[in-house]
Amino acid sequence: MQQDLQLAEALHAVSATTQTDWRVVELATGTRGRTWRLTSVSGDAVLKLAPDRQWSSQVLRAAAAVARSRAAGYPTPPWLASGITDDGIAYHLQALVAGAPVAVVGPDEARELIRVLELQAGIDPDPDRSWSDHCSDVLTSQLPTLRARAGSTGRDGRALVAACDRLLDGWDPRSQPRVDLVHGDFRPANVLFHQREVAGVVDIEAIGSGSRVFDYATLLDHQRIEPAALELLVTAAAAVAGPGLLRACFALVALDLVDYLTAGPEDHRVLRIRELTTRAQQIDRLTSR
Repeated sequence: MQQDLQLAEALHAVSATTQTDWRVVELATGTRGRTWRLTSVSGDAVLKLAPDRQWSSQVLRAAAAVARSRAAGYPTPPWLASGITDDGIAYHLQALVAGAPVAVVGPDEARELIRVLELQAGIDPDPDRSWSDHCSDVLTSQLPTLRARAGSTGRDGRALVAACDRLLDGWDPRSQPRVDLVHGDFRPANVLFHQREVAGVVDIEAIGSGSRVFDYATLLDHQRIEPAALELLVTAAAAVAGPGLLRACFALVALDLVDYLTAGPEDHRVLRIRELTTRAQQIDRLTSR
């Protein structure tokens, strides 16, 4: 009932802001019930509500960063409206882009993803929201907690910790650039392909500044990356600021992901931890040549 009220308030607000009568077509799949496809006489769009009040302030902040990024040529769809409901839940209306995520990242997809990630260089959309600072803070102050949580999941978790420790060996927290666009959740599920090219990068509410290496590292946790594509991605990522930063960012991504896995089925958690361990070992080999 509360979500229905939030949706109604957001629909009214975006219709008033855009001077267009929007109506719901369907609930978008795979979005935890917070995203809807809308239609109007002027076309289709996507309405998204923040998951909670805590995240609402970031959604509102992201609107300006998205506009700056688009002005610099980054292919994320325009936000047509944004605001906050009476009970403090933020919303934004985003233009609908034709396209779909790819399940398997092969060499052609990897080259296209690299092209888009390299567009992020130097955009610096929100200097006061630094993903580089976040990475440094977590890896210097919260690493023992992350290691302990992963290790507590059993033998597979301890193997992941060992692989991540190897990646972190010799890491210098001062080596992180701060002037790139960072999406914050750059995974294939959030990249829409159309006719073999990236048509749009979505779910960008976590946008900030920092090093685009973090987005490379996030992309590399995808399960289905072909060997040749993996080498292309790792080579491109390591060229940004050296292999050490890529290694550290992937270790952070992998250990942080374990927390989310503990809420799901045990067999899925075990499989993903094993996959992350294998990927950490692959990155180790590719960046140790």
